[in-house]
Amino acid sequence: MINRPMFFLLAALAAFAPLAIDLYLPSLSAIGNELQAPAGRVQQTVTVFLAGFAMGMLFYGPLSDRFGRRRMIFAGTSVFVVASVACMLAQSIEQLLLFRLIQAFGGGAAAVISRAVIRDLFGETDSARVMAMIAMVTSIAPMIAPLLGAYILELGSWRYEFLSLALFGAACTVAAYLLLPETLSQTHSQTSISLAFRGYLTVCQHSDARLLIIAGGAHFAAMFAYITGTPFVYIEFFGLSEKTYAVLFGSNVLTLIGFGYASTRLVKRTGTTPLIKVGSALGLLGALVVLASAWHAGTTSGNLGLMVVGFLLCVGSLGFVAPNTTAQLLSKHPKNAGAASALYGCAQFGLGGLASWAVSVVHDDTALPMAAAVVGFAALACWASIRLKR
Repeated sequence: MINRPMFFLLAALAAFAPLAIDLYLPSLSAIGNELQAPAGRVQQTVTVFLAGFAMGMLFYGPLSDRFGRRRMIFAGTSVFVVASVACMLAQSIEQLLLFRLIQAFGGGAAAVISRAVIRDLFGETDSARVMAMIAMVTSIAPMIAPLLGAYILELGSWRYEFLSLALFGAACTVAAYLLLPETLSQTHSQTSISLAFRGYLTVCQHSDARLLIIAGGAHFAAMFAYITGTPFVYIEFFGLSEKTYAVLFGSNVLTLIGFGYASTRLVKRTGTTPLIKVGSALGLLGALVVLASAWHAGTTSGNLGLMVVGFLLCVGSLGFVAPNTTAQLLSKHPKNAGAASALYGCAQFGLGGLASWAVSVVHDDTALPMAAAVVGFAALACWASIRLKR
């Protein structure tokens, strides 16, 4: 089993995206006010981050199959740190959008390579267990990040949140230098760059690989429709405070941790596929509950309670889907683990960006656009999981 310092380092690398997104969510209104930008425009800072993260994964994944995991980690996290400082200094919404894109491009290396490292070290079942355990630790980030962001905002500016991200990225870079060994075998490192990028074609030629990527990516996208939409729905539509929003946001993480823990206990008995199917079905059920709540336009506590319950189920069930789709996909393509991990991550953040964009563009001062996006992507994930052969 992996040693404890390296385990927490891999968890920190996997947490780049949730921290970079969730930490500043309570500050979206403050950013809009200071930079004189409308709500939909500010929400696009989430969208461009997801797009940049997906592009970063596609870039760094195959290169890590060629040049090694360590080099690409250092390159990506360095870009993340510099861009985070640039975000802190942004003077317009256009500048912030650009720097968020670059920040995400660098951060993509951390997430994609951390999964490839786990696959280098473990087989399918053990990879699923380790990824589920890392997901449980990483889930602390979205649970505490919005609340931490709300407290940082009270210090005087949303800019301090991006300074915090820069410091986090720098700490991870140093830790990776000290703790992360090169896990790519010497044989794989001899692969040419063109052959490394050709790994995308190799992975996509397998139907089960495509289904695994869709199942994991679409469920993740449903969660990002929630992430993009709830700051408005909870704070402005239902009239909750930023701190209450942060608490409700964090409650979803508790169910995510619970599902992740159950996955580590069950996967050796059931295998990965049954957990994927069950998790996708529960995700769709939760999404439909959210839609039922949003359909009633009133801001009553009953509607809010129903929506909270629906999201607990929809977001939490990702704890069954994410580690098991990832582990099964990478186990099928060990020679192209970086490329497979990149495709999976690109689907997550590419579809997540699409979901975020849809919620912001169709913004109509109700909860319906968010709910419709959640249902659509949860249904796509459920469809893909049903078609898995084993």
